[in-house]
Amino acid sequence: MTTDAKTYLLRAAKIIKASPNPLILPAVLGLMLYMPAAPDGSPSGFYALSMLILFIIMPVIYGQYIELITHNRFNTFAVLFRKHWLNYFIVSLFLGVPLLILSGLGHAMGLSFWGVIKALSIFVDILSIYIFPLVFLTRKKTKSISLGIKCLFGNMNFSLPLVILAAIPSVLNLFIAEISETVTMSMPMMLLDFFSWIVSLFIEFVIFIAAALILKEKLLQS
Repeated sequence: MTTDAKTYLLRAAKIIKASPNPLILPAVLGLMLYMPAAPDGSPSGFYALSMLILFIIMPVIYGQYIELITHNRFNTFAVLFRKHWLNYFIVSLFLGVPLLILSGLGHAMGLSFWGVIKALSIFVDILSIYIFPLVFLTRKKTKSISLGIKCLFGNMNFSLPLVILAAIPSVLNLFIAEISETVTMSMPMMLLDFFSWIVSLFIEFVIFIAAALILKEKLLQS
């Protein structure tokens, strides 16, 4: 990998700009996640439902952009769900195990481990840059994890723009968490949280599409 990843990030942003429809539903669900039951109340009961729907649809949305990259078309929800959901779930669970263990230990010991969990979460996000695109491109689980890690650390200089971008959503959430300590009204916080969700969603898919383009053109060309 000899050129800079910024070129692929720009191409990914153009793909999303040309075909934004798959992101409309998660954007709307993001609004439901943070919508308060009353102007100064806590988030409504839509939170759990929104999280469940997101868990179901996210691999389909990833799959739509993979279809666009590899076949220049979209596919049906049912086909993409059958093709990708189980692989996505298993790899997500595997990558999330350290966070689950740490959270469980903290709960059992009465400690929060908040800073360590946040740092580990950022590390996992960075580690996953090439893993999930490989899961969708190759439909393999174990091989995608090992190869994705190898691609990242073997091409760190090339991948640095992706790494920096991957850390932004967590930094943004930390910033908003600090603001929430001083803002008591829930409606302004809802708007701020929703803004953070949209930014994070855009960044997540720009990274995913850029990484998929890189892998398709430089690793999986044959």
